Amino acid sequence: MAGKKDDVRVLYIFAYLLEWLSGIIILFAFGKDDKKLRKHSLQAILLGIISIIVVSFFSIMAIPLFGSAIALLVWLYGVYIGFEAYMGREISIPLISEYVK
Repeated sequence: MAGKKDDVRVLYIFAYLLEWLSGIIILFAFGKDDKKLRKHSLQAILLGIISIIVVSFFSIMAIPLFGSAIALLVWLYGVYIGFEAYMGREISIPLISEYVK
């Protein structure tokens, strides 16, 4: 039984690795069975969308390096959230966690 629990915990981190893409994969593959995993996959999708919007905005404004730096920070924040979920701690992402609920 412990092996299955560890497998689910690893999926929390995986959900944030490729942001929206891995979030969608996990949502459709495992989201029906586990509410916490569904929550994290939806948060990863929304973080990915926000990251794309930020990079696009700054690219249009001719500041692509700044947009890329912000996208990297958003990605690192997502991986941090996934790691905290893996460790069993729950961290709310401002605005996104409330929207997901």
